Amino acid sequence: MSAEGAEPGPGSGPGPGPLCPEHGQALSWFCGSERRPVCAACAGLGGRCRGHRIRRAEERAEELRNKIVDQCERLQLQSAAITKYVADVLPGKNQRAVSMASAARELVIQRLSLVRSLCESEEQRLLEQVHGEEERAHQSILTQRVHWAEALQKLDTIRTGLVGMLTHLDDLQLIQKEQEIFERHRGHTDR
Repeated sequence: MSAEGAEPGPGSGPGPGPLCPEHGQALSWFCGSERRPVCAACAGLGGRCRGHRIRRAEERAEELRNKIVDQCERLQLQSAAITKYVADVLPGKNQRAVSMASAARELVIQRLSLVRSLCESEEQRLLEQVHGEEERAHQSILTQRVHWAEALQKLDTIRTGLVGMLTHLDDLQLIQKEQEIFERHRGHTDR
């Protein structure tokens, strides 16, 4: 057996919990080859996991907890980056849109004032076009704000869920939900 840690013996590991259906012993070990909790008899010399990578279930659970903590830290960094973007970049875009619209409006007014009597309809059309561009720029900024607010909310929800799992799942539940935890949240954090 290529175990990480001590040789499993009968009755070793944490107290009562789910039992091995084959041996009726506590599932206090983790088989890395089969990726599931096993009892001391399964992990021992005559057991079905003989020669597999065996370690204590609490060690595996601690490793999973560390992974979840790392993921929470990554989510927090992503949230901070989005918050900084929303606070630092979007206001600047808004100000540039206002300035550009103002400059365009002034240019239109200056040019058309020379020929106002001949170009009243053209002046109105151009001013409406500038206003439409300004409205589109504002709408784009509002859409970005909504998008980033939703992204922050999703990240916060994922982080809260992960923290809840850390708080409420025991070692075996954590191990059994490992794939679900990281499959469900991988797509949200790899964007």
